[in-house]
Amino acid sequence: MIEIPVEQGSGDWVMARLGIPTAGNAHKILTPATRKYSKQARGYAFRLVAEKLLNESLGTIDHLEWVARGKEMEPYAVRMFEATEGYETAPVGFLLTDDRRVGGTPDRRIKGEAAFLEVKCPAPWVQLEYLIDGFGADYMAQVQCQIHVGEAEWVGRYAFHPKMPPTLQKTYRDELYIHELKNALDQFCTELAEIEEKARSTGFFEERIVAGQLGIDELLSGVDDAL
Repeated sequence: MIEIPVEQGSGDWVMARLGIPTAGNAHKILTPATRKYSKQARGYAFRLVAEKLLNESLGTIDHLEWVARGKEMEPYAVRMFEATEGYETAPVGFLLTDDRRVGGTPDRRIKGEAAFLEVKCPAPWVQLEYLIDGFGADYMAQVQCQIHVGEAEWVGRYAFHPKMPPTLQKTYRDELYIHELKNALDQFCTELAEIEEKARSTGFFEERIVAGQLGIDELLSGVDDAL
């Protein structure tokens, strides 16, 4: 595992992620319900290649009001988690597999454990859904990918709303699931490389690609120097 010491949401964090499949989008690669290669994968691959070609993030964020509120509430959620569950946590940078092909950014590292914390501060109705029905299958691909990338044993998913009971779900390492996920990631990364190669062969994007890769290489060189 490689950790790039960047703050989540910062410009350097965005740059480090460009063109790299991440845990938060693992459900677009491995379909949670069937655990088969997703029909969404090729569309996701085109988006990642476009990011590299244009050297800019093309991610979209829906429900901006609740996303912003979630970020505002996250420190309170972390303090509540630490106080009630007896753990200490620390920030996490951008994590990469050793081959630098897959990444992820858990919200927090749990000290003294091979574990991470994923914090959700949703709208009241979503908090109620988490409380009653759980987090659902879609989160499994994200969590197992975080465990894979971060070489962890478990991830805690903690949902917090100040007017409702919090809910915590621990998900442990599932070797069979990770095996299936790795196969899907290998297939995806091959497809990703093929798309990029065809795009590069036009010659149109070459200057942008070189500029973007220089930015990523600069970030990674700092990591390499520290190792």
